[in-house]
Amino acid sequence: MNDINIKESRELAGITQDFLASELGVTVRTISSWENGATIPKGKQEMIRKYFSLKTKEPEVSSERDIHVVDSYELQFTKNKNANHFTRLPNGQYYMTMPLAEHKIQAGFLDNYQDIELLKGMSQHGIIVDRPAKGRYLAFRVKGDSMDDGTSDAIPQNYIVATRELQRQHWTSLIRFKDFRFWVIYTTESKFPLLKEITGHDVEKGIISCHSLNDSPEYKDFDLSLNDVQALFYVINIQRDVAKDYY
Repeated sequence: MNDINIKESRELAGITQDFLASELGVTVRTISSWENGATIPKGKQEMIRKYFSLKTKEPEVSSERDIHVVDSYELQFTKNKNANHFTRLPNGQYYMTMPLAEHKIQAGFLDNYQDIELLKGMSQHGIIVDRPAKGRYLAFRVKGDSMDDGTSDAIPQNYIVATRELQRQHWTSLIRFKDFRFWVIYTTESKFPLLKEITGHDVEKGIISCHSLNDSPEYKDFDLSLNDVQALFYVINIQRDVAKDYY
């Protein structure tokens, strides 16, 4: 491939060789060899072109501050648009913003969460990242005390968890629960999302084991069939919100 630098595109997207290999259905060794100049089969060339559908524009420069604003509607690594924005900081990192699902909209949020206009009108939450990244990133305000055990691991009510959606096609492979401990889970039985620690995944049976940090009897561990799951989001950042008023 002469028109795409796989390594450069991968690093700009903020993904590892292992993740890209999983996305393309090849081995990590294959990705490494392609990045080192090995010939790419024609079938995979088209797949890679679609995966890295780069649509870039020159970043805008603020007239007040020397900060570049990169809008992920314009800088796309896939054709799936989202409502994540990246502001380049003077130190080379990026301030990433994502829609924040407050308590009052969480119950019906999943029905419309791919509506770009809805996402743009929501509250926003920001974190610092090393580079712009592909994927759908959303934040949720924590509801309830099932994950509050009073320890340093606790995620109390009204904390904000930033997440990235795990697309359904990846549920048939081992979920990376050892890399990402906490998950926001929408089930077919509950209107509100669950925040749980996933402690196991039986790939063959399609069952995940869910754990609450709070050891009260009402929060006992349970197994959940992925057939009963509507959406999975893994937590990448946890923040306390110091605001006094919550929605």
